Amino acid sequence: MDNRRLYVWSAFVAAAILVFFAVGTLFDLKVSELLYMRDNMFGKIYEAIGKMPAFVISVFACFGLGENAAKNEKNNIKRYVFYILGYLVGIVTFIDLGELLFESTKIALALGAVLSLPLSGIVYAIIRRISAENLAALKKWALVVLFSVAVVGVLVFGLKTIWGRARYVDTQISDAEYSPWYKLVRVDGDSFPSGHAAFGGTLFLLLPLCGISEKFRGKEKTVFLIAVLFVAVVMLARIADGHHYLSDVSAGFGIAFVTECLVMRIAYGKRLENITFNTDNKLERLLDAVF
Repeated sequence: MDNRRLYVWSAFVAAAILVFFAVGTLFDLKVSELLYMRDNMFGKIYEAIGKMPAFVISVFACFGLGENAAKNEKNNIKRYVFYILGYLVGIVTFIDLGELLFESTKIALALGAVLSLPLSGIVYAIIRRISAENLAALKKWALVVLFSVAVVGVLVFGLKTIWGRARYVDTQISDAEYSPWYKLVRVDGDSFPSGHAAFGGTLFLLLPLCGISEKFRGKEKTVFLIAVLFVAVVMLARIADGHHYLSDVSAGFGIAFVTECLVMRIAYGKRLENITFNTDNKLERLLDAVF
């Protein structure tokens, strides 16, 4: 992998995030007025699928840890714990889709429980075909994924609670008032930052797989561009349906991107080819013992 090129790409993405955030800070309301399309299908579709990348790759991570446990443990308790965790994460994957289709949380959960079965089966079949060497490398990637997604989730939803910013759509259909992100008016809203943009941005966590699998080796640019395109569309959709401002989606994506860059740097060093689980590192010895 040409890491210098990857750093250049990352620098461009970081610069774009800062530019969009600055524009949003100055012109949030004008951008929303320009792009808002009430009850549009484009926004609803990406509301349903925008968070899926984070959950799907987390399902892979859980099953990867489960299969590692199966090969390295005398008992299978840890293995099945990870499998069950992967299935539960699979349920969450489809909740937004279920709520879009049926407008009921209970039915959405039931749909998630059903759809998580084939998803878990497909993931399990893929994991079972991975070689022992690549499976050991996958363990490290799985820990990176789960830690990154957890940190992003805590940061994003923690900030939502603190800020309490009203969504643009609420200013159009109720008596909620617009406020810039830097004013903590706490109106019991959850607009800032965007969870969909943040979780959509977890697609960048697929990059280390290009250093693990022969099938994906040399595909870093493709993976990077797919991640950028997906997040860009999610950001546009969330503004179009009035659920977020430009500063919201920029902040959400920025939180995810910075978190992932830091975690991957800590885990892999300067090169993502450093995929082995280095037991000379005290932190990794601790993780190895736990997972």
